[in-house]
Amino acid sequence: MGKKCGNCGAELPEDASFCPRCAQSQIGKAEVKPPRPWRKRTLISAACGILLAAAVLAGLLYHRPKTYEGGASVLYSDSDGEYELLVATISSDLANRTPEEKRTVSLPVDEVSCLPALLGVFHNGELEDTGAFFDKVESCVLEAFPNENSALEISDPVFDTVFAPAARECDVIFTGESGTNELVWTLRMKNGDTIRLRETFEVIPLVHQAFTPEDAPMETLEDLRALLERINREVPADTIVDIYLPPVTYTGNLTMVSRAVNFYGCSDGSGRTTFTGTLTLRTDSPSNVTLCDLDFAGSGGTGLSSTVSALIFGCSFSGWDIGAEVGDGGMIGVENCVFRNNGIGFRYDTTGYSFFKTGFPDCTFRDNGIGVQFARLPGTMALDFAFTVFSGNETDIDNPIAYPIDLSKAVFE
Repeated sequence: MGKKCGNCGAELPEDASFCPRCAQSQIGKAEVKPPRPWRKRTLISAACGILLAAAVLAGLLYHRPKTYEGGASVLYSDSDGEYELLVATISSDLANRTPEEKRTVSLPVDEVSCLPALLGVFHNGELEDTGAFFDKVESCVLEAFPNENSALEISDPVFDTVFAPAARECDVIFTGESGTNELVWTLRMKNGDTIRLRETFEVIPLVHQAFTPEDAPMETLEDLRALLERINREVPADTIVDIYLPPVTYTGNLTMVSRAVNFYGCSDGSGRTTFTGTLTLRTDSPSNVTLCDLDFAGSGGTGLSSTVSALIFGCSFSGWDIGAEVGDGGMIGVENCVFRNNGIGFRYDTTGYSFFKTGFPDCTFRDNGIGVQFARLPGTMALDFAFTVFSGNETDIDNPIAYPIDLSKAVFE
């Protein structure tokens, strides 16, 4: 069916666009509505809201607590500048800005020992001790992982002037069977940040092998040199060698190189094991050299010279220009020893070491030109001369470098 003209009422085809009778257009006109300004304002407001929310979110993300993970050193920044935190077991490494990624020590399986774990802090390139940094710290702990069967015992972190310039120090107690663990420092800051540093701590277990006069000839210095060469060839490197010497006098100089061994002297009632020449220690493994119950009787020169770590117990030194001397890289721990009639009884002359014994107890310095001389010795760990006797020396202690010493329990006659 068609349609009618809207103007004159004439019948029209369905698809007619105008009326042939009155020529009136049959196409309807749509109403055009003017734009509404509020819609534009709404879109602009929505866009601004989105931008504001993004800015707030960015601020929240920027200021949310962060975790700073590292190995032996970590960089940390806040409103006061940049901090570098680093860990080591030797104070001089902190002072030299040398983090220690791994510490390896050797120890007999049946022995217990202790080393410090140290945390240092640099602020804008300058070393701090405890300083303002720890005013920002909520908690500080040192833990070991996996630490199976409590292989390591760790004390709480403290600030100790003995270990300056460390900002915090922990005692790590271990045995020869402690194995390999990761030491992890965790600092939780008051602003919510977390800082973690890591150091590998490895203990190599050692076993003892003893040599006595029944096992090998030891009557002369030539016998002793031959035995040391045999030990270098035949004994595994992870074995501690103890040589029990007879009560004889060894004439001539002896140098212990590469392989460390321990000498234990004895007495037959009329005399003790004696060296009349210089004993020089230039070893590199394993661990310390121990010298016990030996007499060093000279006529000038140096009785004992060490550029490695050594421990001497119950030994005597007489007649030397220098009774015992620590050279570069070495350290000698002394206990219950006698220094008599020497130009210098004991001399420190080193710029670095990997071991330090803070006590010099129960010794005697008698009738020496100088009892103890401090020529060079780095660090600030005080040396305690508890119950050590000074008598008849021209100078008891020569300390031009003003190294810190404790004489409160020393005896001066």
